[in-house]
Amino acid sequence: MTKNIAVESGVNVYTDKTFKKLVGTLPKHAVFKYEAGGYVEFNNIKGYTNRANWTCPAISGAYVIALSKVTQKLAETVGGKGIIQVTKGEVIRIDPTSAKNGYLNCAVFNDVWEWGFKIKTTDAKRCDTLGYNTIAKL
Repeated sequence: MTKNIAVESGVNVYTDKTFKKLVGTLPKHAVFKYEAGGYVEFNNIKGYTNRANWTCPAISGAYVIALSKVTQKLAETVGGKGIIQVTKGEVIRIDPTSAKNGYLNCAVFNDVWEWGFKIKTTDAKRCDTLGYNTIAKL
């Protein structure tokens, strides 16, 4: 099992993989247990989701989950023109090992993960150490 977070609202959980009988819906920013094949556990919600693409692991390689503390357009280079919008309180993925000149490598969810952006270290709140059955918030 891995620790995941619900990036979007509407991550429905069903009794089995036919996805017909709804057990519940994961709240946005819920930190939950995830097993390959779509099995999830969050508080009393246990079952399968077909919306795994709306979730992401708390830790994946060098990247960890975080919340954006700002609403702004992020650039691909430090000092560059902002390209992709990030909203305060939104789940992002950051690489803490990439810190350079006060910036981190960052990925933003836009139906899929968009990689290669920069965010100020002070504009991201790490959430990878949160426990299961919690909600990430600023």
